[in-house]
Amino acid sequence: MITSAILQDFMLDYLNDGQEHSVNDMKNHLTTLNINNYTEGQFAGSLTTLLRNGSITKINRGIYAIKKKSESMKTCFVVSPTGNEGSEVRSNANKLFKYIIKPVCEACDIEPIRVDQLNDANSVTQTIIDNLETADLVIADVSGHNPNVFYEIGFRTRTKKPIIHLKTKSENLPFDINTIRTFEYDLTDLDSVEEVKSRLIQTVKSLNFSVSDDVDANNENVESAFTAVTPILYQILDAVSELRNDMKNNNTDTIATVVKAMQSAQPQVSNDTALQMQLISGLMQNPDGFMKLLEVSDKLSQPKPK
Repeated sequence: MITSAILQDFMLDYLNDGQEHSVNDMKNHLTTLNINNYTEGQFAGSLTTLLRNGSITKINRGIYAIKKKSESMKTCFVVSPTGNEGSEVRSNANKLFKYIIKPVCEACDIEPIRVDQLNDANSVTQTIIDNLETADLVIADVSGHNPNVFYEIGFRTRTKKPIIHLKTKSENLPFDINTIRTFEYDLTDLDSVEEVKSRLIQTVKSLNFSVSDDVDANNENVESAFTAVTPILYQILDAVSELRNDMKNNNTDTIATVVKAMQSAQPQVSNDTALQMQLISGLMQNPDGFMKLLEVSDKLSQPKPK
């Protein structure tokens, strides 16, 4: 049976004429080359891989074309509650996009996309699904507990491609999703805006956008591990800052007792929560070591020299 990589090369060669072609066109072309030893699943998987790595673009349902050089910029699809025109929800979405998401994407050479800003012949639902499937990155704002946002997050998660979660600082997540690693923002605080932008830029630059359908999900490296833990480290840093502001007398023994009490009172906690508890306990005795850990994470997130 032909390998997926070779199948993709034949598909790309056919689409390199710059014209739009249907799935049937591609299959008929393969038949003329006497290439029939592939499965439907292999064909669909190869098509998906070409879409994900930015080699081709979807024109319409079942219609594809080679991606032009001008279209080669990575894309970030923004998922957020938008509300009605003139509503507070729409105002917050516009400000979040303008002052945080768009500047972050521009700093990372990524094109931000929001569905209500697109002119697309397809239905809105189909356009959302297509972007969730093919965008290099998704940034999702879970503020407001919008059911559409949660559905779109779930759909994106199944693709195993990068997704970053945001929420307002005043937001409390429902118990069944409160373990999602989330960056907090406060549009009323300029310092907070600049801080979350810096954190997001570092996180985006550390992401690995080279996703293949044939990659073993268990084949993780050190960089991906640091990428996953970065939001947790920042959340812990914020928690420590709040503790320092609230406590006039920073008593290490008292904090250690509180942490132990939390652990004994909540024997069943998520892995993220357990990690935060352990790190908070340790960093209060060695805050310099914690700052060095963040520095290491930032260094690993820097792009490699070409």
